Formats: sequence, C-alpha cells, structure tokens
Amino acid sequence: MLKTKEVGLTAEQKKIKLAELKRFHQTKFDVLGVKDPLFIPKMAYKPTGKDDKVVSFFPSELKKGQDIYTEFVSREYDPEDLPERRLWKWRYNPYWETEYETVQHDAQGNVRYLIPVLELFPVGLNIIPAETAQMKMFDNLVDSTDGVNAPITEMTILDFAAIMLKQPVSSKEWLNNIIRGK
Repeated sequence: MLKTKEVGLTAEQKKIKLAELKRFHQTKFDVLGVKDPLFIPKMAYKPTGKDDKVVSFFPSELKKGQDIYTEFVSREYDPEDLPERRLWKWRYNPYWETEYETVQHDAQGNVRYLIPVLELFPVGLNIIPAETAQMKMFDNLVDSTDGVNAPITEMTILDFAAIMLKQPVSSKEWLNNIIRGK
C-alpha cells in the first residue's frame, strides 16, 4: 500500500481518519444546514520567525471558492484540541492569492497559503438531545432574581446580540444559560 508523503500513514488510514474527524462534527453541519461542507483538518502552528499561529492551505483547496471548515490536528490526523474538539470556519476570501503569505511546500515549487488562525471563527453550537431540549426549553425563562418572566421591554441590545449571535454575552445569566443549552 502507498504511504502518504507527509505523515507515513497509508492512503487508506488517512481516508479513515479524515472520515472519523468529519463524522464527529456531522451533527453541527446538519444543524447549520451545510450539505456538503469543505472539511479539511489542519495543523495550527507558528512558522519560524512569526508570532501568530497559522493553518496552511494548498491552492487547490482555496480555488474551490467556498468556506472551509477545519479541526486542529497533528500530522497523524489526531485531534489536538482535546477535550473540546472545536470546529473552525474560514470564510472564503476571493483575494486569497494576493492577501496571504505563501511558503514553499516542495522542491517542485508548489506553495501553501498561510491563513492566520485569528481569521478562523469557532463554530459554536451547543447540541443536546431533542428530548432534553424540549424538557428544558422553558426552564430558564424565569428571571432568577425576582422569579417572574422578564418582560421584552427589559431586553437590551447586548441581550439581542447574544440571541442573534448565539453567544452567552448577556448580563442576564439565565439568558446565557439558554444560549449554552443548560
């Protein structure tokens, strides 16, 4: 069997590991409605002489013209962000050829484009089983400070942003708990 040049895995072993990594995140893709995600696990590293971590993509990956989802992995495609195993998204940038630094990949002159990790967005979904979600759906709608439903007139812009961005940034802990799925 052929060995992959980069990691010493057989092509079949690499294919199996990539499928397992994608399967782990499949529920997130389903919830997001992403039918055929471009999922490319990558190593996050600091290039020599640089201060910030990057992931590198080949031109063939970027030429697909779509957002790329990734998980940080080792050379052997083992997850490195344990136990969280965060899914990251790079929003497609049509100017990638001129905006990103390149490094030479091999003696034939092939290059990789360095994308700063700071340009990746975490895909934050709190997924809980449907029956648990149904039972808990209204548990936290009562403001714990006075025991009554919080009126809509008390919603702040920060509360609205928390709801729209699905991020627990509200000053109301009960609202943050709903967003977290607790």
